Amino acid sequence: MDTSFSSLAALVRETLRDPKTVGKQVKALDLPMGARWEAFALVVIVSAIVGQFSILAMTGALVAPGPLGTPVQSVLIQGGALLIVVQAIHHVGRLMGGTGDFGAALTLATWLQCVMILFQVIQVITLVILPPLAGIIGVAAMVVFFWLLTNFIAVLHGFTSLGRVFAMIIATAFALAFVLVFFMTLLGVEPPAQG
Repeated sequence: MDTSFSSLAALVRETLRDPKTVGKQVKALDLPMGARWEAFALVVIVSAIVGQFSILAMTGALVAPGPLGTPVQSVLIQGGALLIVVQAIHHVGRLMGGTGDFGAALTLATWLQCVMILFQVIQVITLVILPPLAGIIGVAAMVVFFWLLTNFIAVLHGFTSLGRVFAMIIATAFALAFVLVFFMTLLGVEPPAQG
């Protein structure tokens, strides 16, 4: 696989245009697990770095209050969240009769995050140049994320109905949110005060 910038940029464009075809190409990559984990770590770190520039654009400081405030916290939180996504893609898909393996799930989720970094960069630039437009970019990024995720899961597990896959994603997201809130309550973690 050609990893030059121009080739990666072309692959991003093709991913947005035809996610199923690119998903099949990414799934077919015969990479050792070590290389998959290295790519995973790299996109998490790059995403966290771009996130810090976003914080700088919004607050004027590189450290913000909250769990994503420092670069290390950001890497840990984003890495943990993406790993949960990988596990959910793999295990929930298998429970629903899918055939995908963990390595392919890891590679597809890593490529998905790589594409989403592009939207992060666009949003940071927009925050600096035209802040009101940043919210629209954020909404567009969310739509693209779910569209690509739905197609990638369908490719990974051999599902044919994108509607059923999307419904599975939403149901899984609600279930994970419920479990997270439950454990946070058990641990005595309270949501931040409003106002």
